[in-house]
Amino acid sequence: MYNQPEVALEKYELTVSRIIKGRGAYICDTGIGQKLLVPYRGHEQRAGTLRDTLAFIQRNGMDVEQISQTKEQCIISRDNCEDAYILKDYRAGRECSTDSIDDMRGGSRALAQLHNILEKYPLPSDIEVESLHEKAQRKCAQIVKLKNYILRRSKTNAFEHLFYECYERFLEQGQKSAEILCELENSKTSVPIYCHGAFNQHNVVYTQSGRWLPVNFETMHPGYPETDLAEYMRKMLEKNHWDTAVADAILDSYCSVRSLDDTSMRLLQALLLFPGKFCKLCNHYSNSDG
Repeated sequence: MYNQPEVALEKYELTVSRIIKGRGAYICDTGIGQKLLVPYRGHEQRAGTLRDTLAFIQRNGMDVEQISQTKEQCIISRDNCEDAYILKDYRAGRECSTDSIDDMRGGSRALAQLHNILEKYPLPSDIEVESLHEKAQRKCAQIVKLKNYILRRSKTNAFEHLFYECYERFLEQGQKSAEILCELENSKTSVPIYCHGAFNQHNVVYTQSGRWLPVNFETMHPGYPETDLAEYMRKMLEKNHWDTAVADAILDSYCSVRSLDDTSMRLLQALLLFPGKFCKLCNHYSNSDG
């Protein structure tokens, strides 16, 4: 009986000589080079849009992974459990090291190059872009909800004591961030594009060709490019004790390829100001038994 990846792979016009289990995917040696079989959450139309976008990026000078079609010209393949996969090129390389300023600079330049290309790719006129202001407001409301829950408890634990001591500061940060985001959204000066969606040290690699290359585009979505940059900066800064020299290096490297105007800088400021880590802790605690 075939294993699940083999069932999904037999839908493609290729010969597979070896399958290796990787991190959340299967690395496949084939007659046309190494491929990556990746679990996919989403419908066929979204997968098709992703395939078209990656082809556009490649045509415009960035050799990113490309997605294969099945024998029936479908993008998604399914195994014997009806789990969905996509098959894409495997871009081997070394991940960005959060200990190396040169690596972090290289990743930042690659992101800027990606954004320069994606801003040329037209978004459908009816596409919906998530409101950053509304998202920030929802998360601030979660902080308030947790605060009210703790106040109603007759006994509090260590986490709840610590939360109550500091929540006001983080809530104030979140509300200030939401205020800036609301102001920027009302001005309608920020232009949405397709964004990588998960740009961090694991999703940009230094390839054998001597270039930094973004990988793993499965979470690509319409949004604002500053969200990619903010996520990348946040991940790098968390690993480097929020060293401002690291922030300056990343920002300088990005701006050497793609300039940021005052609106973009203000949006980036608001995104970095938001207490994302604190909100994650609150959400995790709220979803636990307390």
